[in-house]
Amino acid sequence: HPAMLMHTRPTTVYIGGGGEGSTAREVLRHASVERCVMVDIDADVVRFCRDHLTENAAAFADPRLDLRIDDARAVLEKSPDVKYDVIIMDLDDPLEGGPCYQLYTAESYTMVKARLNPGGIIVTQSSGAGVKSHKLVWSPVHATLRSVFGAVRAYKQAVYSFFDEWGWNVAAADEAHLPRLAPDEVDARIAARISGELRFLDGESYQGLFCLSKQHRATLAAETKVLSSE
Repeated sequence: HPAMLMHTRPTTVYIGGGGEGSTAREVLRHASVERCVMVDIDADVVRFCRDHLTENAAAFADPRLDLRIDDARAVLEKSPDVKYDVIIMDLDDPLEGGPCYQLYTAESYTMVKARLNPGGIIVTQSSGAGVKSHKLVWSPVHATLRSVFGAVRAYKQAVYSFFDEWGWNVAAADEAHLPRLAPDEVDARIAARISGELRFLDGESYQGLFCLSKQHRATLAAETKVLSSE
């Protein structure tokens, strides 16, 4: 939701991963969305969740959802003329040798940047962001995005089922397209754009996502590791 709310009016959204359908469900709650392309490589996960996760049934049945079983990076590479307002990478962690590592590299982000409409935003999950874990993936992904995009903001939140704080990074061509929304503006955008009630996010909790500790801020400022295909 933060990336969707930062954008002035997201109509086209791309989701890399997200096979269980929850990210698509939340994206499709935004009234402005006209088309949501979701690409997951695991047909079995998608099929199982479509059949059994009743809370996501409406999302899977929504005519605005274009669901594809494919490689998330390959789909973007093969369609250079298709642009999106928001690109969401809801992927597994970038384990070396794993299927998702290439989607976290500077080369991949350069390609993704070219698939964004003017004013477009990318957000990616970035693994653990707790005191002991935030240097492993969260800060290198932040630095990698910073090597490609003009503006990057990191945020985090405790995800209790993961037994840690979890991190995300959101990026755009420049700071003007990553606005620092005040609480009342967040509340106004949620009320105007999103159907139903959000159980966690409002103007006040939104500020907390981006309120990083002194140690976290120091790590991000000092990080030089850039993930690459090499």
